Amino acid sequence: MHSTLLAGVFLAVSLIAAPPAHAIKADELVKITSATIDPPLRAGGSSTLKVDATVIPEWHINSDKPLSEDYIPTKLEISGPISVKPGAIKYPAAETMTLDVAAGGGKISVFGGDIKFEVPLKAAADFAPKPGEALTVTIDYQGCNNNECLRPASVSTTVALAAPGAAAGALEGIAAGGATRSGLGGGADDSGGAIARIFANHGWFLGFFAVFLGGLALNLTPCVYPLIGVTIAYFGNQGGGHRRVMYLAIVFVLGIALMFSSVGVVVAMSGGLFGAAMQNPFVLVALSMVLLTLAASSFGLFVLQPPQWMLQRAGAAHPGYAGALLMGLGMGVVAAPCIGPIVLGLLLMVERSGSALFGFALFFTLALGLGVPYIGLAMAAGHIRRLPRSGEWLAWIEHLFGFVLVGLALYFLDPVVPNNLMTRILPYYAAGVGIYLGFISREGRSWRPFLVLRSALGVVALAALAFMVYPRQAPEKLRFEPFNSELLASATEARKPVLIDFSADWCIPCREMEHSTFVDPSVVSEAKRFVRMKANLTAQDKKTEELTTKYEIQGVPTTMLIDSAGRVAQRKVGYIGPQEMLAELRHVD
Repeated sequence: MHSTLLAGVFLAVSLIAAPPAHAIKADELVKITSATIDPPLRAGGSSTLKVDATVIPEWHINSDKPLSEDYIPTKLEISGPISVKPGAIKYPAAETMTLDVAAGGGKISVFGGDIKFEVPLKAAADFAPKPGEALTVTIDYQGCNNNECLRPASVSTTVALAAPGAAAGALEGIAAGGATRSGLGGGADDSGGAIARIFANHGWFLGFFAVFLGGLALNLTPCVYPLIGVTIAYFGNQGGGHRRVMYLAIVFVLGIALMFSSVGVVVAMSGGLFGAAMQNPFVLVALSMVLLTLAASSFGLFVLQPPQWMLQRAGAAHPGYAGALLMGLGMGVVAAPCIGPIVLGLLLMVERSGSALFGFALFFTLALGLGVPYIGLAMAAGHIRRLPRSGEWLAWIEHLFGFVLVGLALYFLDPVVPNNLMTRILPYYAAGVGIYLGFISREGRSWRPFLVLRSALGVVALAALAFMVYPRQAPEKLRFEPFNSELLASATEARKPVLIDFSADWCIPCREMEHSTFVDPSVVSEAKRFVRMKANLTAQDKKTEELTTKYEIQGVPTTMLIDSAGRVAQRKVGYIGPQEMLAELRHVD
């Protein structure tokens, strides 16, 4: 039953959120859904222009303050009669994303999903709009997904001044040349980045499966583990045979799922409030303090578990399906102190999507992972006399969760600390934790299989630390000449194949190719027989416009391979990995 339900969730979300089949154009990324002046603007009076827009799923645009001069910021521009003066624009709350090391590291600030702008308006004393007179609202932006960046573009609409009105209709986006920074593949937002990357790089099925496994792991947190005994006691007191107990267990798990899923739906519909809060330094510091407090509990400085009266009342809960449902709902509340901080990354993913269905499905899947073991425990409740002793192995697990919580606290403090210091030290912190838990910690030594497992973790951590600190010679990079039409013509005359890389300084997939594809030894070796040129489309000038028009460049990176006869053998937009690039190069004569 659960596998069927989970498959249904996967299918539903895939159908709703799957990207469109046709290639996205730059002026299709953002749509202005409404623009209104409320209240109506009167002579000598004030009002507010409210602009609602949406960025299509799985894409995002730079914020108005993109954290680097390399990136082109989003701008809202208002034009109209001189009798109407716009004030300071209020931009939506931005989301901060952490980039992979392959993309150069660092952070980017982006807008995604539904976005709202507000502009105060002041009318002159002689304001008297003529019929048809309107304000023109333009959003200039540059968008990316996890694979490519598109050229800068604009979308516009008009708002009538004579009466309060909605958008008169979006005008065609105005293209300019260039490209921007990468999306989720550059590193999903700071928290929950690993899950976001799985969704972005491996699809919905593996993404939801990873969330399901995460739910299973949450059973080992100190708030959840004590509830296992309560659950066994509850179902052990139920009558009616195995089938009825199984149905009760399913209802219990559905109670957990409903509690979690409601959180996902609320966050998805919050309109950016959750993400805005996560940009506030005071909120980040407070959250880090909560995480450190929970970590202290995991290290045994104090005990954090459900109150005894709650455990006793849960064990004596009313029989029947309603009792099982209420018990499941209650378990979601009791588990919140431990698992809440861990699922913050998922909450940010949900808010970014803006989809209540995705929020419901994501947290429903997490809850299924948390709750599925209880079905087996319920079926075996009559045969289990006592739980296995927690002993040293659970103490070791709790210490592991404690170190994870400390790591999350450091991560959330990163925006508050200058120069991304926390992000830089986290890999070394993780390696140090692995070495401590593998070799130094006293817990888990008495049970030999567990000792082998923890020792293996220590070996892996030690190898990772050695890899990070060992000085390595920089790999040979593929060298490119600046794009030159004369060089291209001479290569054709000499019957030499040509590799042209269309890129831009603010294109993060381009950086990823520079750090992965163009340093791969096999790619470097094979590409040496090509005349290699790089067309830099960073500048938004006439030369860039001519290149993008002549070679029909829709986004960067764009890789073009020309064979020895001067024919275009391959043209691909987006990131190309080393193996794919090597195969393409070998196919060109």
